[in-house]
Amino acid sequence: MLSIQTSALTMHVEGNHVNDVVKVTLDKPSFVIFKIDNGTPIYAEGSEVAFIPHVTGKLCIEAIHGDEKVSKTVSIVKTEKTEEITKIGENRNFLPQGEFTKKIDGKNYRIEWRTALGALEKASKIKDFSYVLEKKSWGLYVKCIKDKCEKSEGFTSGWMYWVNYPRDPLPGVSADLYEIKGGDKIVWYFSRSMDETPETSPYKIEIYVSKTYDVSVKIVWGKKETKAKFIKGETQRGSLSAKEETEIIQTITSKFDIVNLTLKPSQEIELKSIAAKDHFSRSVYKAFELNTNKPAIGFVEFRVSKEWLKTKGNPEDVILMDLNNGDLKTKLIEEDSEYYYYRSNITSPGMFAITVKWRGFPLNVTDAPIIKALKWLRSIQNKDGGFSNPGEESSVSKTSWAIIALVAAKQDLNEWKKEGKTPLDYLKENINESIDKMGTADYARTILALKAANKNPRNFNGIDFVAKLKSKIKDNGQIGDFIYTTIWGVLALNACGENTTKSVEWLIKQQNEDGGFAWAVGEKSDYDDTAAAIQALISSGVDKNSEVIKKALEYLKTGQNDDGGFRYFGNSASNAASDAWIIQALVAAGENPMKWRKNNISVVDHLLSLQTDEGYFKYTNIQTSNPGYMTVCAIMALLGKPHPIKAENESIELIELEGEKVNSIETKPINQSAVNQSIEQAEKQVKSTIEEKKEQKTPGFGIIAAMLAIAIVLLRKKT
Repeated sequence: MLSIQTSALTMHVEGNHVNDVVKVTLDKPSFVIFKIDNGTPIYAEGSEVAFIPHVTGKLCIEAIHGDEKVSKTVSIVKTEKTEEITKIGENRNFLPQGEFTKKIDGKNYRIEWRTALGALEKASKIKDFSYVLEKKSWGLYVKCIKDKCEKSEGFTSGWMYWVNYPRDPLPGVSADLYEIKGGDKIVWYFSRSMDETPETSPYKIEIYVSKTYDVSVKIVWGKKETKAKFIKGETQRGSLSAKEETEIIQTITSKFDIVNLTLKPSQEIELKSIAAKDHFSRSVYKAFELNTNKPAIGFVEFRVSKEWLKTKGNPEDVILMDLNNGDLKTKLIEEDSEYYYYRSNITSPGMFAITVKWRGFPLNVTDAPIIKALKWLRSIQNKDGGFSNPGEESSVSKTSWAIIALVAAKQDLNEWKKEGKTPLDYLKENINESIDKMGTADYARTILALKAANKNPRNFNGIDFVAKLKSKIKDNGQIGDFIYTTIWGVLALNACGENTTKSVEWLIKQQNEDGGFAWAVGEKSDYDDTAAAIQALISSGVDKNSEVIKKALEYLKTGQNDDGGFRYFGNSASNAASDAWIIQALVAAGENPMKWRKNNISVVDHLLSLQTDEGYFKYTNIQTSNPGYMTVCAIMALLGKPHPIKAENESIELIELEGEKVNSIETKPINQSAVNQSIEQAEKQVKSTIEEKKEQKTPGFGIIAAMLAIAIVLLRKKT
C-alpha cells in the first residue's frame, strides 16, 4: 500500500545579491537555517524570513517543519545598487573617522562618526532631513526623525536602530556607542511595539556603509501599517491568531506594574504576582511568574515607583532578574512624575523580579579598595605561582583561598603568573605530595577552589577529591568529625551537584537554642561558624525565610560591636574575617549588609576601615595578623559573593589606580573607644576558652584561639 502525502513544505526564495535581502517564503511556520559555503549557520523562524549575505558563494537554505524538510541552494553574486539606493558624490557620502558635534539643551556633545548615530548624521546630510536628540542616563536618544516622533503611535512607540538585520541581534547600547564597520547595514526604524522589526515598520531609513566607508541611503516612509492585536486587563489570559503579522499582549496594571508584555509565538499566557524577598545584593520591587503552554521569546516593559526607588537606589540601578538564570539586560526608556519605565528581553515560561542594586554595596571590581587589594595580592605571589603571607612559603590552603578570591574578582587565573607559573600550576605541582596530610576541610576547600577555577575536582592530577570528601560522610550525615567540617563539606558537595540532603538534616539539628552554630558538637555558638552555616544551608536549597535561617540571622545580630564590626565569639574585638563571613551570609540570605549598623556604622564600613594604604586588610583596627587570609576574605565579601563561588564567563583585567579617583569608597570613622573596650572584653573571653579549644579542633575559617591570645598581648603593648 502506498502512503500519499497530501501536503508538503514548500519554499520560495527571492534575491541573490551581496548586501541585499534574500527573502524566503514558506507555506508553514518553520525553523530556517542559512549557511554560505558550509560556513557558520544563521538561524531564523517563521513563514517569512530574510537574510542579508555579505559575501559571494553558495547559500544553502534549509527549512524544517515537524517531520517535513525542504532546502534550496542559490548563488550569491555581486551587483550594482538598484535605483532605490541613493548615492551622491564621493566626498559627501564618505563616513570619515573622527568626531562631529551636536548641541542638546545648550550643551555640546562630541560623537564618533563611525557609530550608528554617526551613520544617521551622514544620512541626514545626504537625504536632507532633520532629527532630534535627547540626552538620557544611558546615552543619546533619537526622539524624532523628519516629522515622526516618539509616542505618536502609543506610549511605547519610538525610534530604534538595528545593525545587519536579521543576521545580527538587536544592539543593546545607545547608537552613539555602537561602532560601525565597513560592510555594515544600519536600519533606523519607527517601532510601534516591541515586536516591530525593520521589515514590518512603515517608517525606516536604511543606511549601507561599504567596505571603504562610502554611504548609501534609502528611505521608506508611510508604508501600509501592520495589524496588531491588544488585550487589556488586570489578569491576562488570552490567545492570538498565528495569521497576524504582529502579536502583542499588553497590560497596564498597578498590580504588576507591567506596561507592555510582548511574546512570540502567540498563545495562551498566564501572569501572576509572586512573593519575593530582597535577593542577592539587591532590593526587590515586584516579582511575577509568567506561564505559557510552549516556550516563547519577547519583551517586557515595566515601571518602578519613584517614591519607592528614592530610598533604594538610583534609576540606572534597576535590573529585571530571571530568578532561574540571572540578570537580564534592562534599559531605562522613559519617566514621568510618578514612575521610571524600563524594557528587557524576556523568555517564557519563568519567574522574574524587578530589582534594584543595593546602594553602596556590593563593590565593583573597578572600585579602589578591590583594585588595591588585588595589587597587593599580586605583589605577594611567590615564584612558584602559589600564595602565602609575606615572607612565607606557598601552601595549598592559602593558594586555594587566593584562587577563590581571584575568581570572585573576575580575574583570569592564566594572567596571574610569577616567573611563568600560575596558582593552578602551583596546585598541580604540589597537590599530590600534600594529599596525605589533608583532612576533611582541606578536601572541601580544594574542591571549592577547583570548581571556582572551572576545573574538575573529580580528576585533578589523578585525584578524585569528591570521592575523598564523600568517604568522610558518616551514616548520620555528618561530614568529618566536627560541625565546621560538615559545613565545608556541604558547600563543596553542593558546588559539585551532589545530594547533601542527609548532611543538611544533620547540620540543622546542630543549631543551638540561641540560633547560632558552633564549631563542634556541644560547643557554644560563634559568629563565623553561624555565618558559614547560613551559606551552606541556603546553597542546599533551604528557604531564606525558613525558621532555621531566621533564628541564625537573629543570633548574628548579637555579634555586632559598637564600632559596626563583628566579633568571632564571646565579646572579642571586631575583625576582618568575621566581618567578611557575616557579609557573605547576609548576601546569601538576601539581607543588605549596609543596613546592619551600630552607631550608624555598617559592617561594610568597618571592614573597609581595616584596609591599609598598601592594600591588605588588618585583622583588627590595630593588629595585623594573617593578612593574606584577611585580604582574600575581604575581596569576596565586598564583592557580594557568598560561597560556593562559581566561575564567570567574563574576566576583567587588573587596571591601574589613578590616585584615589577610581570609584573610591568613603568610609565612616570608627569608634576607637568601642574598639578598646572590645579588646579588653576579648582578653577575658580568650583566657576562659583557650584551654577548651585545641589547635587541631579549630574551625578552618576562624582565627584560632591561640592566635587571638597572642594578638591581644600585642594589642596591649601597642595601646
